[in-house]
Amino acid sequence: MYEHFPFPGCRVEQVIRLGPEREEIALQATCPQAFCPTCFTPSTAVHSWYRRHPADLPNLGQAVGLQLSVRRFYCRNGACPRQTFAEALPELLSPRARRTQRLATAQGRAGVACGGEAGARLLQQLAMPTSADTVLRLVRGLPLPTAEAPRVVGVDEWALTKGQRYGTILVDLEKRRVADLLPERSASALAAWLQERGSVEVIARDRSGEYARGATLGAPAALQVADRWHLLDNLRQMLARWLAGLHGRLRQLPPVAGAEGLAPQRAGPYVRTRSEEALRAQSRARRLAHYEEVRRRVGAGEPLQAIGRALGLARATVRRYAAAPSFPERAARRLLPSKLDPYLGHLEARWAAGCQNAMGLWRALRALGFAGSSHPVRRWARQRRTSSEGVVVNPSAPVPPLPSPRQLAWLLVQAPEELDEAQAASLARIVQDEEVARVAELGRRLATLVRSCGTGRDQPAVEPLRTFGAWLEEACACGVAAVESFAAALRQEAAAVRAALTLPWSSGQTEGHITKLKLIKRQMYGRANFDLLRRRVLLAA
Repeated sequence: MYEHFPFPGCRVEQVIRLGPEREEIALQATCPQAFCPTCFTPSTAVHSWYRRHPADLPNLGQAVGLQLSVRRFYCRNGACPRQTFAEALPELLSPRARRTQRLATAQGRAGVACGGEAGARLLQQLAMPTSADTVLRLVRGLPLPTAEAPRVVGVDEWALTKGQRYGTILVDLEKRRVADLLPERSASALAAWLQERGSVEVIARDRSGEYARGATLGAPAALQVADRWHLLDNLRQMLARWLAGLHGRLRQLPPVAGAEGLAPQRAGPYVRTRSEEALRAQSRARRLAHYEEVRRRVGAGEPLQAIGRALGLARATVRRYAAAPSFPERAARRLLPSKLDPYLGHLEARWAAGCQNAMGLWRALRALGFAGSSHPVRRWARQRRTSSEGVVVNPSAPVPPLPSPRQLAWLLVQAPEELDEAQAASLARIVQDEEVARVAELGRRLATLVRSCGTGRDQPAVEPLRTFGAWLEEACACGVAAVESFAAALRQEAAAVRAALTLPWSSGQTEGHITKLKLIKRQMYGRANFDLLRRRVLLAA
């Protein structure tokens, strides 16, 4: 009944049940001869026997161990330094191994999917117990998959240690799998990888200059395709930096007439204490001093990187201050809902009627169903006595705060039909400025062009290229330095941008594989070295 058990090169002699959770199978090798591992001379002369006790795959939820009788043979080659040798069973288990080949593969695959600690816990429940260190050792022993050299490759960066150390991921966009991981994000590393393959014809990348140089050096004949999402994101970043310098001017613009009958609303948060106002004033004074010092140093010809090091400011902050013609005030934060908001109209009416006692107002609100304490009512009354800026009393002309430069830039690259009434009103307010209206029109045209070229296969290639060429000429001569600089950068890599507008390839797949890579890295608690992480990612592809 045991002759059909799958034990290559062995015969089942007996099955021994040791309890409800474990059994052992006695095996005997069946090969009539063995070959010396040193001189490869066959031998049939048995010297002795010994037993090995490797573990095997479980059977019906029971852990399985083997009692394998192994023969030791004489080597009949007189010139061989060996006198005896043990027979090998390479299809079943490796020399000196404590588990069969198939058990090692199964445990290694659990480590690929779950990692060391989680894989060990899972294997304990599957009747294949082992330690976490052994799981990782088995993962390292699994052979890496072999695949044909890719023709279309996606390239992007990923963080080994965020903000400090980055690597490069390469994805075969046709096979939809990770081709390789590189331990650094440099042009030389990418160029060396491409030169080793020599088969890459298309490279989809973001607008990183490092990857552009690496692709040019490693595969000069390959077509580079700029990612469409990164084009839109670069457009948004440019608009945000430019709007940061104009934000003080844009806040002076009057709001566009809105809908009638709106309820009174807050234009800012309630001021809690005088100390909070003092802290805000100190923070603004500090930022203003930094702004003036940056402008002074820029006027003296110092480079931005040196200014950032001298003042202890981030490079992006120095760039924003250098580009702003006036001090960029901080935009008002998005107002969070307050329990008092539905009762602002009633409070305004009672205040106008002469009731200006905070506790009296609170008791009146309690009668109307207000569930909050008296503190927000007292803060409202205190702010109402000292200033009328925090509350909009005229319901027909609300004055909402202007969104931040980043929020305004995001609205400018959105399709107009996707904006709600408040967002459309914010855009209508800032486009009263002639310069903003001109740049907003250019930004929307480019965003619409990039979005309309998402498929790439079902549309003629001539029309997007003609439209992009016209946009590029107009943007380079628009008179706005930020837009002209952005357009000049697009002109330098115009071939990659035109390929993005006419071909279906993008970095979308690559970003998805980076998300999967992050999951695997976090399963390893960020402590695994690059070699093990690369092996897990490639084996999981």
